[in-house]
Amino acid sequence: MTTATADIRAELVELMAERDALRAQLAGDLPHATRWLQRKVWRQAAELDRLNRRVTSQRFVLRTLAELGRSLTAEEYRAAREAVTDIQLRDRIAIDAG
Repeated sequence: MTTATADIRAELVELMAERDALRAQLAGDLPHATRWLQRKVWRQAAELDRLNRRVTSQRFVLRTLAELGRSLTAEEYRAAREAVTDIQLRDRIAIDAG
């Protein structure tokens, strides 16, 4: 299974879970809907924490390089950019750098 297929499948599963939670809410089963929303918030918080740790690490590396009096070489920059799996984020990095 390709990454794109896995991403679409994960999004579909999430949308079905959201649909089920909304149906539960309409049926008056608020605890079910609330549990789903709590799990969603916890997943988002965990993802945000992971991303924040990664950004913090990258900033540390860049500050260290700056203190050493050098920046990333073109090859190091390309390798780091290609390691970014999120295509929209990768394109944003290219825009910011260009």
